[in-house]
Amino acid sequence: MASTLLLTKLNIPARPARLVKREALLAQLNAGLGGRLSLISAPAGYGKTTLVTEWLSQVPGGWHAAWLALDESDNDPVRFLNYLIAALQPVHAGVGQSLAGLLQSEQPPPSEVILTALVNQLAALEKQIILVLDDYHAIETRAIHQQVAFLLDHQPGNLHLVIITRTDPLLPVSRLRARGQALEIRQEQLRFTEQECAALLNDVMGLNLSAQDVAAMERRTEGWIAGLQLAALSMRGQDDLQGFVRAFTGSSRFILDYLMEEVFDRQPAQVQDFLLKSSILERFSASLCNSVAEITNSQEILEALEHANLFIIPLEQSRTWYRYHRLFAELLRSRLRSSSIAEKGLRLRASRWFEANDLPSEAIQQALAGEDWAGAIALLRRVTSGMLKSGEAATLVRWYGALPGDVLRSDAWLCFEYAWPLLLVGEYQTAAPLLEIAERGAASNPAFLGEVFSAQAFLARGAGDHARMLERSQRAMQLLPESSLHSRTLVAINLGLAYWHMGRMVDAVQALNEALHAGRATGNHYAALTAVIFLGRERAVRGELHQAAEYFETALQQGGQMPVNALAHLDLSAVHYEWNNLPLSEAHLQQAIALSRQAQNDEFLLACCMLQSSLRLAQGDPAAASAALESAWALVRSGKIPEASAARLPAAQVRCLLASGARMEAEKWLEKLSQQVDAHNFYRFLGVTKALLLPEPHARAYLHGLAQAAQANGWVYGLVNVRIHQARLAESEDSAREFLLEALQLARPGSLLRSFIDAGAALVPLLRAAARRADLSQDARRFLEAMPAGAHASLPEAQPLVESLSEREIEVLKLVAAGHSNREIAAALVITPGTAKTHIHNLCGKLGVRNRTEAAMRAREMGLV
Repeated sequence: MASTLLLTKLNIPARPARLVKREALLAQLNAGLGGRLSLISAPAGYGKTTLVTEWLSQVPGGWHAAWLALDESDNDPVRFLNYLIAALQPVHAGVGQSLAGLLQSEQPPPSEVILTALVNQLAALEKQIILVLDDYHAIETRAIHQQVAFLLDHQPGNLHLVIITRTDPLLPVSRLRARGQALEIRQEQLRFTEQECAALLNDVMGLNLSAQDVAAMERRTEGWIAGLQLAALSMRGQDDLQGFVRAFTGSSRFILDYLMEEVFDRQPAQVQDFLLKSSILERFSASLCNSVAEITNSQEILEALEHANLFIIPLEQSRTWYRYHRLFAELLRSRLRSSSIAEKGLRLRASRWFEANDLPSEAIQQALAGEDWAGAIALLRRVTSGMLKSGEAATLVRWYGALPGDVLRSDAWLCFEYAWPLLLVGEYQTAAPLLEIAERGAASNPAFLGEVFSAQAFLARGAGDHARMLERSQRAMQLLPESSLHSRTLVAINLGLAYWHMGRMVDAVQALNEALHAGRATGNHYAALTAVIFLGRERAVRGELHQAAEYFETALQQGGQMPVNALAHLDLSAVHYEWNNLPLSEAHLQQAIALSRQAQNDEFLLACCMLQSSLRLAQGDPAAASAALESAWALVRSGKIPEASAARLPAAQVRCLLASGARMEAEKWLEKLSQQVDAHNFYRFLGVTKALLLPEPHARAYLHGLAQAAQANGWVYGLVNVRIHQARLAESEDSAREFLLEALQLARPGSLLRSFIDAGAALVPLLRAAARRADLSQDARRFLEAMPAGAHASLPEAQPLVESLSEREIEVLKLVAAGHSNREIAAALVITPGTAKTHIHNLCGKLGVRNRTEAAMRAREMGLV
């Protein structure tokens, strides 16, 4: 990327040879260094940039300045970050070098990760840095505003940010203002006073106006510096200066038009021609102007313009590159459009010069502006692959989107090339029809058709359509040559993920291993990292949690804070939850949430919310568990979650309701539960939760079917959970013991624990019986010891009833054991909630227990329910 950066954007503009001293404003800027931000905001022509360049030339206290001049081409988050890092390089050569390398990856880390590392590097420097962002109004991309806001929120004490803009930016300025951390200099402060008008008109411009004439010019321009400067240029050579001043009146637009006529028409014809032709260029050198204007003396003209102070600004001390004052450039372009000069020809010559001088971005922009579609397409094809790898998809979307629709649709390969950057920025609806055109155009070219199918598989994956993703991926692999490693990597990872989500673990491992090897061979770290994580998930599905954890730890070691490692943290949280290590589970979950938010990946965040609900229940906080699920539902309601992921949420909701004792409310969700979907990370394709709501005979039959599916596919983790619930609902003690025996044996290699705890107190009698067996004693006792305090220790092996229960109390006890609340029990038995509470109090006394939970367990132990 560094080779494509326009270095003149990083140079502090040279100071004008003659300028008006603005001591009061310079003092304000010095005082503002104690805060985080200096905002210089005013319309064009108020001397914003000149003020800051003058200030930087004399700023006290050993501050070092970094400069970045922005324009419309910088509305790409990755491009902006590259320029930001490059702007800091002259201050300290090592700053951001490693981060610039990360930005070159095909799937760069979230911008917050880059900025966090950059802030840490800056904080470690002993230097004090002023970072200037000039022409910030050119930035329209919200993601870049968010980047700068993040920098403002976290910037170190040795960094001061200066923003020069025509319009107030979408940044937290009000918050900084309230804290006394922002200096704001606006139009009122920037407008020239009468004394400054006199200094400009008489001292700098060499006029000899009276105090009355100066006062009149100040009133009529309202201190607008550009208007005063144009007026001064117009007055040069005037015989009747007082008459000119009297005639000088009207709106800013009128003044501009009038003075433009006065200034422009006084220039020699050759200079007029040069001004108009060079106005199409944001930045220009003598060589570039020679090519565009088809002349040989551009250097002489540029020096003469600078000497005449004709709104030309040198961009470096060597005075090789220049730009016009923004306002002057706009006026020149307006006049160019009304002239007889062919603008397209100018832009074509500019494009060719930029291309020849290895400045492809500028070459493409000029070709597009000049409607040289063939030239623009040829240039785009040269840079697309590299820009995709460096993460500049947003810029490519803007460039390809500038091509006419008929030009795009006439070229199948062009549609395909445009589709990839669209896919990478998530614009699936725009990409889909382009890929259909590409598919029709590739019908006779198997290799090209394979490439199209690989892109369609990526699209299907993004849309959550796993069946189509699988079908497109399989067809792509059949057509792509073995030499197409990059495309085969993408297809292999798509296949691996599709197979995993479908529960086809053998096929998933084969595809994921191919993706891992191809990703490493091609340098596609994101694909290789994804493969490592899902290979770990495959181990977890098979109940091998220790091996799975090794994969997830490897991903974190190799990928650091890359976005996909949100899944590695999430899965490690799930593993440690199963091992009942709740503090470590919490730590990884918070990391997963942070990375998901930084990556703005709502699908990852949804999975985090579901696991967070389970963790909060285990921590004894049902209100927080419900709040986590409400956050999950909010994500689903946003419409950004694929249907397949959203379908997992009802199962999480049911688990939370049952754990909170709201069975009747949970039963309302029964129809939304599926046999193929569950909330758990490692058996999401096996709907165990539904069995918790079905009547016992139906639940037993349902679980039998799930057990067969789990055995057939090697889903050991899921099979353990199925066997646990089969033991809980078994018709006989012998069957219960057999189911529990298998669950304990299957759980042993992976040290599964939480699956037994979460099944509830109904397992306690079964576990106690298992604890008496020599071969199962150690496992069973481990589970009993992990049960919540009071859930089993207070339950004697065989304790007679203190007093027999009445029929009504047995009815109440059955409803308590089923998980109903007092209000639900009252409604079912047509009694008041107070009466229901009295019955529960009485039966707890008769059972010799302390609360309704222990009452339910005691009743099951004694065979009362």
